[in-house]
Amino acid sequence: MRCTIHPATAQDVASVAIAHQTASQDTGREWLEALLEACAMSRQVWTAANGQGEPLAFIGAAPWTDDPERGRLWFVVLATYDVNDGDLKAVMRLTLMEMLQVFSHLENHVSTEKAWALELMRDVGFTVEPALGSPDGARHRVWINADGAGALPAA
Repeated sequence: MRCTIHPATAQDVASVAIAHQTASQDTGREWLEALLEACAMSRQVWTAANGQGEPLAFIGAAPWTDDPERGRLWFVVLATYDVNDGDLKAVMRLTLMEMLQVFSHLENHVSTEKAWALELMRDVGFTVEPALGSPDGARHRVWINADGAGALPAA
């Protein structure tokens, strides 16, 4: 499966929200509200779409409150995405290159339980620091700088 990326549109988010609402019958409302809030707070939100234009993933970055040049990267891989690691890595690399033109630094803190996300981030060029304890459980700080973006691994 090949994916395309484009800046997320209201139609992309609405189609996912409607599909999620229909499938879940109002369970998982917190997930939908979190997605909408992340989209609203982000300077950039990208949609990875299949050949028919249907959203497969959203990737975004919101500025950190204390440093607007630093972006808090987030991504949501939708259940409809037949996860092809090569496609997902290519989509992540493309969106990172775009986001690192807006933010000088991208980072987040990822739970040790999200091994697949940590591996994906490592594979696309993020530094993954050793896990540290937090009230929500052990988390890894993952980050990448714009000046190191030229060193993103090839697809």
